[in-house]
Amino acid sequence: MKKLLGIVVLTLFLSTNVQASLNGQGELKLSDYVVNALIHYLDPDAIHNKSKGHERKGNPIFFAVSISGNEQGYTYCPIGQTCRRDAIMVTQHCKKKAGEKCYIFARGRKIVWNGINYKFKRKSTELEIRGKLKEWGFAGINLSSSNSTTTTSTIKKTEKKKETTKKVVKKYEIKGERSIALSWEGYEDLIAGTVKFDETDYKGTLELPLPNNDGFCDGTYALQEGGKGTWQITCTNNMGAAGTLKWVKDGGVTGIGRDHNDKKVKFTVSKDS
Repeated sequence: MKKLLGIVVLTLFLSTNVQASLNGQGELKLSDYVVNALIHYLDPDAIHNKSKGHERKGNPIFFAVSISGNEQGYTYCPIGQTCRRDAIMVTQHCKKKAGEKCYIFARGRKIVWNGINYKFKRKSTELEIRGKLKEWGFAGINLSSSNSTTTTSTIKKTEKKKETTKKVVKKYEIKGERSIALSWEGYEDLIAGTVKFDETDYKGTLELPLPNNDGFCDGTYALQEGGKGTWQITCTNNMGAAGTLKWVKDGGVTGIGRDHNDKKVKFTVSKDS
């Protein structure tokens, strides 16, 4: 009996250690898409899995984030049900979407990255959540592919690369408008519109109408070194999306991301004619 009890205790101890080892550590910058998903995850009135026809509320269980800060995955428990709490499952789901390692950012309403252990109240506002993320240094986009803290030498090298890249890109001053074709999961037809850009400042704006008289979307994008960037849009039908993009010197752009209900969004901007 004592031996059996010892085995049970040891199993629980090892399981606890494995679960705890999944908590994220190190520098992390979250994309707008991930921040919006976290706010949705913490919202007690949020509807989950709408795209799958469930359309029900639930309590947050785990929120995982990729090491780049550009992708996420979470689990929740529908109200009135008993659910399995498997941190490994949510990190693997996140990894499958991101193509890179993911770690636990929040357990329930408690932020555990870097051992913060701060628990958001059930009725925490979006402003409060964003304020805390900024306070902890999670606001912005993380270009690092490492889960460790960036060293001073790495920062200096990155700054030098940015300076060099900016000098090169400034030779390609491209301004104007081009056509954009966007596919949004849930819409049968391709969404067409225009994108306004000014690569001299590495930033731009975009606007496009939604089909079926669903309204309009306005957004912004920011270009970064190495042909990478980020984008986000907000629509008049209370929808929005965000993600990453790739661009080339002639102005051609491809982007991927997800909306607030985790539906896929893809777009292509025409190249310089």
